[in-house]
Amino acid sequence: MSTLLPLGARDGMDEDAFARLFFAHAARLVRLAGFLGAADPEDVVQEVCCNVLGGRARLRGEESDAARYLTRSVVNEVRDRHRRHRVAAGKAHLVQQDQVVVPSGSEDRLGVREAVAALPPRQREAVVLRFWLDLSYEEVAAAMGVRTGTAKSQVSRALEALRSWSAEIDDERGTS
Repeated sequence: MSTLLPLGARDGMDEDAFARLFFAHAARLVRLAGFLGAADPEDVVQEVCCNVLGGRARLRGEESDAARYLTRSVVNEVRDRHRRHRVAAGKAHLVQQDQVVVPSGSEDRLGVREAVAALPPRQREAVVLRFWLDLSYEEVAAAMGVRTGTAKSQVSRALEALRSWSAEIDDERGTS
């Protein structure tokens, strides 16, 4: 484990250590936010890093501890944005909506992304953290703020839903 943070420092992490931490994890955090369904993953990570930068005096210890804190913060920020979006969606009839253009690409890839996006938020978080970030169930639980058994059940339910989706696609295509 590399130590980027000054252990035992009275003022916590200095700006250089925070910059190293940010640049070491920014791309991973942006991809995480995108997989969790954030419409603007770069903005999510920027918001999290600004918030953490303001409170960096509290960050002490190993880089891995701070990286887990950043991961948890990204998960929470995406959740908060989804909540705000649901409130705004209730008032969507008051605002004219433009049509969304789907980028070109593989139908299968888009289908899988749509299937993952269609999962309930907690299941989506669990499956992305477990399989995309390759976290252990304990780490998934910590990032989600739940117990390990809950993380396991959320992953299991998500996988079952994705299996059902895959079976439906196979039936439509006439394959097995």
